[in-house]
Amino acid sequence: MTTDNQNITIGGLTIPANCRRIFITAELEPSNGDPRIQPTGFPDLGPVLYPDPSGKHGNICIIESEASMANRLEEVCFANKYEGTLSDTFTGLPYLRAEKSNEFKTASTIDGHRFASDFLAKGKSDFGTDNEATLADFIKTSLGMSNDGKTMPIARVPEVFELAMGLDTMSLIHGFQVSNEQISFVGLRHPRALTASIIGLNAERVIVPGIKFNVGQVESESGQAIFQKQRITCKSIQARFSVDVGLLASLRLAPGEIGLQQARLSLLLALGLWKIAAFLDRLDVELSLRSECKLKLKDDGAIYQIDKAEGVPFDPKEILKIDMPTQITSAGLPQERSPLTLRFS
Repeated sequence: MTTDNQNITIGGLTIPANCRRIFITAELEPSNGDPRIQPTGFPDLGPVLYPDPSGKHGNICIIESEASMANRLEEVCFANKYEGTLSDTFTGLPYLRAEKSNEFKTASTIDGHRFASDFLAKGKSDFGTDNEATLADFIKTSLGMSNDGKTMPIARVPEVFELAMGLDTMSLIHGFQVSNEQISFVGLRHPRALTASIIGLNAERVIVPGIKFNVGQVESESGQAIFQKQRITCKSIQARFSVDVGLLASLRLAPGEIGLQQARLSLLLALGLWKIAAFLDRLDVELSLRSECKLKLKDDGAIYQIDKAEGVPFDPKEILKIDMPTQITSAGLPQERSPLTLRFS
């Protein structure tokens, strides 16, 4: 539930004080009219199909998994997806960037391990103080951990959320774990607050032939190879999103400062909804997930649901009008950390 029994309004969407979840569902369809699509696949498994336990929708197929969707929902915020640089919309939002001899190496926005990345953990910065330290040492000092990173006062564990907010705000949306060569204390973790997937209902496998051959190009003994490509058809395709409002509201983001706590919660909710809206906006015409998986929104668009309330239309374009710079400023986050550069000699 939201803090201090206050409603929060974001992009025309009002989140009541007792809200625990926001569910958003969008009906999709192939953009080229061909019902055969290429879902996500796995070596030796191919597409994953499983029977709907309710018996209502035949076989369900995973078209885009939760892990893959997390990456895509990060990517909508990037100015440069290869370096994880955030767009100007998010100026002032903290994240980490690692450089060696002024050459880019990685960033917390694209490193799947975030704080658990050994590369980031060993990078050095002054963190706004007079003393330069590695990220791992800064975390240990901030949380009162032992020098070896194996122990800390249990009562201080909740402080990791305020710390994460000021180092890599997006990590509170997509989840993190602080565990690396320098820090082995168990318990400094946070699950995803925004989960998403794309699934096909009443799905059936379709085998499509493929062929590879080399003729008159170079000397080759590979000859001609005929193979199978696994595709699916399905009666309906749904993109499903869940924002765990209850989880975010439970975090200690600014202990003892009710106004700041509310502003930071509002920022996290705005970030989550903005990511969903930006992803759906790309589906307005067409979004290519793979070579043979090009999807778009159906005419009936998306709906959102607060907890168990009846669903109502969700307008991505209204959400994208959120004044994100004002949200970021109101959250009172540490200055000059957008990004905070970690240096290697």
